[in-house]
Amino acid sequence: MATTFNLTGEALRNKLLTYVNVGTKTAPEWEIQGVKTEDAAYELNPDVTTVTDILGITYTDVNKVEPQITIDPNTLRMGAKLSEKLLDIYRRRAFEEFQQFEVLTVWGMLGTGSNYEADLEEGCTIHPNSIGGSSRVDMPYTILLSNKITKGTVNALFPASDIQFTPTV
Repeated sequence: MATTFNLTGEALRNKLLTYVNVGTKTAPEWEIQGVKTEDAAYELNPDVTTVTDILGITYTDVNKVEPQITIDPNTLRMGAKLSEKLLDIYRRRAFEEFQQFEVLTVWGMLGTGSNYEADLEEGCTIHPNSIGGSSRVDMPYTILLSNKITKGTVNALFPASDIQFTPTV
């Protein structure tokens, strides 16, 4: 499938959406991430090898990428199910559970109407970076994507309760 933008101008940041499954694998409940976060980017973290040969020519290989996104700030708020799960995991010290999330990246600038391109990743790690703050309790966190991707589409961009992922066959 070729990447074709559905744009008439520049892509707005609210067209690149990150959802986390806060339900179960058989009954997913998608929660959008980034509420009250002004800036969040997918950091690709490429593993790069560079060699300059005896002729002075430089060759670069990208061996892999380890993408992640940090949500900071993230203020604890009513109804934020991912924050509740992360705090519960931390308090129980059940750290292995940080590695069991499904993350859905929706590319709202690719596709149209009820057919937006999306990547579902299983076995992602989501961990809090700190807990506290000044006037409110913040718990910023990092999502480390697994690269175990199922490509597909979603039927909508918003609201999260309407999101249905369909794998590409």
